[in-house]
Amino acid sequence: MSKKSIIEANQIFYNAFNKSDIELMIGIWLNDSTSQCIHPGWDVLTGFENIMSSWQKIFTSAQDLEIKLSHVEVTSSENLAWITCQENLFSIISSGVQLSKVHSTNLFKMVNGEWKMILHHASPVSGRPNAEKLSQN
Repeated sequence: MSKKSIIEANQIFYNAFNKSDIELMIGIWLNDSTSQCIHPGWDVLTGFENIMSSWQKIFTSAQDLEIKLSHVEVTSSENLAWITCQENLFSIISSGVQLSKVHSTNLFKMVNGEWKMILHHASPVSGRPNAEKLSQN
């Protein structure tokens, strides 16, 4: 499987987040009881329904957030692919724009010719990213 198709699947996930698009989020995840999602500071969520419920709550909280990726690394085998990346979260607050960094591991499984997310694990990290390394996506 091509590295490009894995990166595209990963970008669909972040497009869903940036657009607060639950249908796009539903489409990228594998509808399976073993899928897992770990949002920063949350408990481990297992199962498609629990994960989608969490995204719906995040999307309806009406936060002005945008993620730009950097430090993207792709590894793959025959039917699994994982991406590690830095999520640079820009949020609009009363005093201006706030930047926070999260390191994420996203695991995808090839199902019927499509990469489907089976794990999203995000953890906050310290420090500031180099602006020139931010992805233009």
